[in-house]
Amino acid sequence: MNDVEDQIKASTDLSVVIKNELVRRIQKMKLSEKRLLALAIAKCNPKPKMLLHKATAIDPETGIAPGWSVRVTTQEFLEAYPSVDPKHAYGDLKEAAESLFECRVEWDVEVVDRGKKSIARKSARWIYEKVDTTTAGWVDIKFSPSIAPFLLGLEREFTKYKLRHAADLRSMYSWRMLEMMAQFRDKGLVIIKYDDFCEAMAAPESCVKDSGQLRRRVIEPAVKELREKNGLAIEWEATKPAGRKITGFRFKFEPDPQGRLF
Repeated sequence: MNDVEDQIKASTDLSVVIKNELVRRIQKMKLSEKRLLALAIAKCNPKPKMLLHKATAIDPETGIAPGWSVRVTTQEFLEAYPSVDPKHAYGDLKEAAESLFECRVEWDVEVVDRGKKSIARKSARWIYEKVDTTTAGWVDIKFSPSIAPFLLGLEREFTKYKLRHAADLRSMYSWRMLEMMAQFRDKGLVIIKYDDFCEAMAAPESCVKDSGQLRRRVIEPAVKELREKNGLAIEWEATKPAGRKITGFRFKFEPDPQGRLF
């Protein structure tokens, strides 16, 4: 195992810590993949800069950065997600691990070429190597060095939430909304542009083009689940300057500065 991995804590007390910038970037994955990924992230120590340096430093012999590894056991998976059937836990863990290699983070950057500005889509894998699923009772997640700045060496501008409060969520939209609210837990208010919200939720194109579908298929089910399972008193509204088309959203919820939920 890579010594970047944090010492194991009780799974019921784990917190997921990620850089704020990552919260609104596109993360296309299934719920099973998100569960495994969140647990692996929660086992990382996000603060020491030495861990970030080790993960991103170029090896002079290979010419590549090593990234870092985190081991997730079936027992930890069950402890983190009590709703998972123990009979299928290892199978669920292996299936999620096998498909995690195809999961990416995507974002747009401004590129200037010969004085002309354009937007280019960037993409990075969460893990740089397919997971070995022949092991008995665990999987090793080998994170890509390109993702390290968003998960390691974090001192400020990061989002933190307790893994147990996402454990029972059945929708990726609910999970992504929880992360978004965790970023603003002290204020209890999220103000976000329409396109940014759609990207953060990885909303299907049909919902992006139709705000009615976005409301029915993404926002309302996510808000309902977070209200019912986490007791979040969420109120939301679409922003319509001068009565024109929707330009964004405001989500208001009770602040949680003490970290009881987030």
